[in-house]
Amino acid sequence: MLLPKVKRYIQTHRLLQRGDRIVVAVSGGPDSLCLLHFLWKLAPQLDLELVAAHLDHGFRPEARQEAEAVRCLAAAWEIPFESAAVNVAQFRSGRKLTAQEAARIVRYRFLLEAAKKHGAGKIAVGHHQDDQAETVLFNFLRGTGPDGLAGMPTRRKLGGFELIRPLLGVTRAEIERYCVEAGLKPVIDSSNLKTAYTRNRIRLELIPYLERYNPRVKESLARLAGLAAADREYLQAASRKKYRELARHKGGKIIIKRRALAGLPEALQGRVARQALEHCLPGKSIGWKQIRQLLALASGGGAGEVTLPGGARIYRSSGNLIVSPTAFPEQETLKPRLLAIPGVTVLPGGRQVITARLAEPADLAWPPGARQAYLDFDTLPDPLVLRSRWSGARFYPQGAPGAKRLKDFFIDQKVPGHKRQRYPLIAAGDEIVWVVGIRIGHPYRITADTKKALVLEVEKREERSKK
Repeated sequence: MLLPKVKRYIQTHRLLQRGDRIVVAVSGGPDSLCLLHFLWKLAPQLDLELVAAHLDHGFRPEARQEAEAVRCLAAAWEIPFESAAVNVAQFRSGRKLTAQEAARIVRYRFLLEAAKKHGAGKIAVGHHQDDQAETVLFNFLRGTGPDGLAGMPTRRKLGGFELIRPLLGVTRAEIERYCVEAGLKPVIDSSNLKTAYTRNRIRLELIPYLERYNPRVKESLARLAGLAAADREYLQAASRKKYRELARHKGGKIIIKRRALAGLPEALQGRVARQALEHCLPGKSIGWKQIRQLLALASGGGAGEVTLPGGARIYRSSGNLIVSPTAFPEQETLKPRLLAIPGVTVLPGGRQVITARLAEPADLAWPPGARQAYLDFDTLPDPLVLRSRWSGARFYPQGAPGAKRLKDFFIDQKVPGHKRQRYPLIAAGDEIVWVVGIRIGHPYRITADTKKALVLEVEKREERSKK
C-alpha cells in the first residue's frame, strides 16, 4: 500500500508537523495529483492546511484546460487554489538558459510567491524515486562531484521556506497504480515524451538501456543517492565547524585564514570555500570554477586577486584571503611628476617617499635592499619621472632575456590587478627604469664600466623626517 509507505517516509524524515500550512505544487500529472490527494487525506489527522498551486509555463496549448481541471479538483476537495501563467520563452531571452532551466526558475518563484501570500511555511513537490535516479544520472553526465550523486534532498531551505519531497521514497509505477486505485484522472504532459530534452532522453533511452544490465538500476541509483546524501551531511557539518574556525565577517567582507584553509583535507577545502562565497554572494550561482579560483589563491597561486561575476572579488592580504561582494573602486592614473635628483619625491598617498642620491659604485653595499634601486647614472635618459602605467607599456626586467608587456610582468610578480593601475614607476619617455620596489630595467644596471651610481630608496615619510 502506498499510503502507509509514504507516511513512514514522512515520519522518518520529519517532513510534516501538526498544523503545517503547505503549498502543494500541482501540475495535474500523476505525481503531483497523487501528492495532493495523499496530503488531503492526511490533513484531518495532522490538522494540515493545504494550498494547491498550478503554473502554466506557456509551452503547450492544452495547458489552460489542465489548469482548469486542477482548479475544479481543488474546489471539489475544498482546497484553496492559486494559479498563474508565465511566458518561459520570453523569460529565457538573453539569460542563456535551457527551456527546462528557465521553467524551473519561474516555477519556484511562483511557488515562493504563493507561500508568502498564503502564509505557508512549506512547499511540497511530487518528485519520486524514478526522478531521483534520473537526477543522479543527469548530474553524473555533467561531471558532478560527490554532492551531485546525492541527487535531490528530501528537504531543503528555499527562500526562507522549506521545500519537501514526500514521495521521494516511492516509484513512478507505485504512483500510477495509486492514481488508478483512487480514481484520479491525471493529465499526461506531452513534452515529457520529447527526446529533445536531456532528462527525457535519460528517462526514455538511457535508463531502459541500463536496465538490460541491472533491472533494478533505478533502485540502485536511488540507494546511491541516499548513501551520498549521508556523506554529504557529515562533510557539511564538518565544513561548517571549520568555517567558523577559519573565517570571520567584517564590514560585509569575509576574512579567511589562508594557510589554514590550504592545509585542510581536500574534501573540506572546497566546502569551506563554497560557504564563504555563498555567504558573500547570496543568490548567486557558485560553480566549481569560482571555488577552484579561491583555493588557488589560498595555496599561493595566481596574481593574488580574482574578480567574480557581478564585480565581487577575492584577494590575498597578508596571511588572509578576503572575499568581498563589491568591486574595487576605479582608480585614476598617477599624474606624472619629475623625480628630484638628488632629493625627495612623495609617493601617492603621502605616506612614503623616494629619496634619490648620487654615489660612487665602490661605496655601494651589495646586494641592494628590496626597496632600493642601484642605477648607472650616465645611462639614464633625462628627465626621470614618477608615473603609473600606460597602454602598451613594456619593460625589460634586470636579468631577463628581453622586454615583455608590463602587464605580464605584473602577473608574474603577483601584483593584484586592482593595484596595477596606480603602481608607481620611474620612467623616461616610454622607457621604464624601475618598477618601484620590485625590479630595475636591465639597460640601467650597474656594470664594471659604471662611473657614477644613482641610488633610489623607498622610505616611510615619518622615518625620513626624523633623519
